[in-house]
Amino acid sequence: MFIVNRIVFLINSIFILALLASYLAPFISPDLFWPFAFLGLTFPLLLIINFIFIIYWLAFFNMRFLFSLAAIVIGWSHITEFVQLNAKKSPERKPHSLSVISFNARYFGIMDNVASQEEELFAEKLNKLDADVICMQEMFVNTDDKNSTLHQSFKKKFISFHKANIKVKGDKWYCDNMGILSKYPIINKGVIEKNPESYNYTIFADILFDGDTIRVINTHLQSIKFEKRDYQAVEQLKVNQNPEEVDVYKNIISKMKYAYLLRAKQTDSISDFIAQCPYKIIVCGDFNDSPLSYAYRTIKGEMKDAFIEAGSGLGRTYVGRMPSFRIDYIFGHQQFEFYNYYAKAFDFSDHKLVSCMIKTK
Repeated sequence: MFIVNRIVFLINSIFILALLASYLAPFISPDLFWPFAFLGLTFPLLLIINFIFIIYWLAFFNMRFLFSLAAIVIGWSHITEFVQLNAKKSPERKPHSLSVISFNARYFGIMDNVASQEEELFAEKLNKLDADVICMQEMFVNTDDKNSTLHQSFKKKFISFHKANIKVKGDKWYCDNMGILSKYPIINKGVIEKNPESYNYTIFADILFDGDTIRVINTHLQSIKFEKRDYQAVEQLKVNQNPEEVDVYKNIISKMKYAYLLRAKQTDSISDFIAQCPYKIIVCGDFNDSPLSYAYRTIKGEMKDAFIEAGSGLGRTYVGRMPSFRIDYIFGHQQFEFYNYYAKAFDFSDHKLVSCMIKTK
């Protein structure tokens, strides 16, 4: 048993070091050393493995459980970015509050030829949330040639809202993936960063609310752009640790590396823009990255995270074929108060709709 425990402790030590290294992911730009970004992505798995080692050592009344426990305690603050227990709720809307939605709608299923069975549920939730500001990613394409009843009902409901990055001509809305809709006047709007290599980019709108100007930023950071065979390869890896098509896995790593590097450039541009902003800010969007990432830490800065402030349960927002993470966020100024955080999946998108109430004064 002595030899077995020494081997187990050696393996345990490797996962302890990996967990500690993952804590560095938010502080190291992928431009400098991209492998740390992968460690940040694996944080939940590394955390679970270290919990298993703790149970193993406790079963043998062995004090070595303290090593994994110490590693977990060191990064305890990161756990709250993934799991929350006490939701902050208010049954009534407070004065000086904005109802904010962020949603990667995946083109309402149009591009995937998905016929939604949840149109009534979607409309019901939108009515209940009574949004003041809506930040959409993958809203719909420029031509707006394809339509669905879901698509049309959304446009009809918010036709009177002020719009950024959306042009309306007759019954058609022209939008290049990203859009901001506001119940309150938009006095300025524009593009923060847009790389010609990517369809993912960032826009802003300055909203006049309650006598103040609030800058709303809507971002969709670089996607990995997995293809069908990539998803199949990842699914196969779960049951087969010796895949025959090694090239497929090399291609997956290459795509992830490219996405991390491009996200780092987008993140730095957004961070610089935020630093120069004279107004209080709300940031919404699909970051395509976990809370333990350079993108999350750099863009969030000193702002509050709606999930941490008012969420509960597991914070996952991506519900597609890849492992589920919280990659959709709503941030806001330090002086803002957050409550009624809500996340809901619909059958036409691989992301959850995320919303919260933000008290600005």
